[in-house]
Amino acid sequence: MKRNRLPIFLALVPTLGIVPTIVSCSYKTAYLDIEKISRKYLTRLTGNQVASLHNSNKIFYFLDGNQKVYFDSAVFEDNTIKLIHNKHTSIFNIDFPIQKYWKQEISNLDNIKVIETNEKSNINDFFNVYDFNEIDDANGFNEQWFSILASKFNYDFDRVGDPYFADIQTILFRLIQDGNINYSYMNKRRMINKDNQNVLLKDYFTSNYIQAKTFLSNEYQLQRELFESFLCLYLNKFNVGISRIEIDWDNAREVKSFSGNSSYIAIKFKGMYDFKNQNILNNENQEKTFYINDFRTYATDQKFGVGNNGLKEELPLFNEYIENPLLEIDGKQYLNIVDNINYFIKGVTSFEYWNTKGLMSLFQNFKDDFFYIKVPENKKDTDVSYKIIDFKYTDYLNTDQLIKAIVRVFKKDKSYKDYVWISSNFDDHGHRLKAKIINNKREEDLTINDFYYYKKDNIAIPAGISLNEFLKPSSNYPNSPYEILLERAFNNLNLSYSYWNNDLRENYEANWVRQDSFQIKLLTSFLNNYLLSYALENKEGNVYSGVKRIDLEILDNQTEIGRIKLRMKFMSYANEQDFNYKTEGERILKEVDLYWNGFKGFDKSISSHLVSIIPEKGGEN
Repeated sequence: MKRNRLPIFLALVPTLGIVPTIVSCSYKTAYLDIEKISRKYLTRLTGNQVASLHNSNKIFYFLDGNQKVYFDSAVFEDNTIKLIHNKHTSIFNIDFPIQKYWKQEISNLDNIKVIETNEKSNINDFFNVYDFNEIDDANGFNEQWFSILASKFNYDFDRVGDPYFADIQTILFRLIQDGNINYSYMNKRRMINKDNQNVLLKDYFTSNYIQAKTFLSNEYQLQRELFESFLCLYLNKFNVGISRIEIDWDNAREVKSFSGNSSYIAIKFKGMYDFKNQNILNNENQEKTFYINDFRTYATDQKFGVGNNGLKEELPLFNEYIENPLLEIDGKQYLNIVDNINYFIKGVTSFEYWNTKGLMSLFQNFKDDFFYIKVPENKKDTDVSYKIIDFKYTDYLNTDQLIKAIVRVFKKDKSYKDYVWISSNFDDHGHRLKAKIINNKREEDLTINDFYYYKKDNIAIPAGISLNEFLKPSSNYPNSPYEILLERAFNNLNLSYSYWNNDLRENYEANWVRQDSFQIKLLTSFLNNYLLSYALENKEGNVYSGVKRIDLEILDNQTEIGRIKLRMKFMSYANEQDFNYKTEGERILKEVDLYWNGFKGFDKSISSHLVSIIPEKGGEN
């Protein structure tokens, strides 16, 4: 087959290079900082990779008294690492095996492959340009990309041994993929120190957890420098002799994928510097554009998306301050939650699949008890703790399926900063909460068509179920959705002895329950979750109207022996932009009085049910 101009592709095949030797020096004795990196990882690298890793991360040092002093720079020459400090040179005789370099060639089978050799490669041959349509068609290191390469260069590529190729765009794709899946040189389980901790990657941010515009902001300079250092590491699998690279971040720009599901950063390179600090990148290649892929976008209806209009937040995202944080939830004696938000996610029609109204009530009432957010290793020098100070509704997706937390980061210097955290990012599953039920049906009669959930080109939500219709008594209590769910909410408080001094509720005095008792807070949350699964009183086309919340009040001095008199208050939104849990200007849309039966001394001849609804004056019994 005719040979065209080609990229210099590479393959990932480990081989042993230099046998272990002793450490010596001509100026200061050089040591490997095993508190940063172990020999276990370095054995996977070439000599130039080891040297460039030091130049970006400082892994070799000498002792000045009892103090570690890191060498300014490193060069791999004559099978040793030459280390420079204040123009003095020390030698680290490599005491671990290292790998050979790769080089591209045309095989005798007339395809592109990489071979192991110490023969040098020219970095300027790596700079092949691709149309953005080609970039976006593949959007990564995958079969589609190899198909594009084969079509462009009229050769197939030998991928035995899982190679990546000596082509800038291909290496960018591979670096991003390896970081996302914890693979190859970006494997955090291999890039460890003597204590099996990952130090060098602790501040690295994988692109699928961060927006492109955030990555380009001033606060993320360290992350961009780390990206450059590991890109240099990947390049030095070839014998290109690159000590460091310099990307023109000032002129980098975000480019959205045609699908809208992710973004790219378009970059140019200012320089590729050899170990003599000479820029060996020619002027022509400095003008060529390449793409870092797979940045998260929220202006989508896909996983983690908030709808095509995107984010509308004044605060920065907490999950861009901490990479992929997890909201840990411990229900303690209140709920059997032992993990995270997944506890609340069930089948579509299940009432144990929590909606925003139920979660808002539960989380607001127990936000000081349930939640824990770990301070990661890379923040322990600056941060003391993280605390959720508030939860709010959002209008994302126009379906009432996402809430947000306000997280306060407390610093060791006594300062603090607030961040916002969308509920679909409480873990890495991208969950949306339960959709609104728009028809007054019982659970067993519900189908997917009875729910108003996010879908592309969604029609406006219809007018909600009227409270009069929803609360209308049935002829055979409990029979309506309202009555059945009312009993279910109260029955949940019978399911644990821990609610009642580790005893039966029937042995618990009714007057021991106070307005601020956890039992009332928990019961309120169940009522909000079950009853407000239904779209009640909302206006047509407006999800954020109608009943916002149910408050539960103990009617003082009206508690009878064995039962508690309660009042449910169905509260309105204060206005169409009311996203707070409680807001001045709310109205009471409806009140329902009822008895909570079954406490100590209750006369069971009065009722066999957990709840007795007190009819409105003039109403039905």
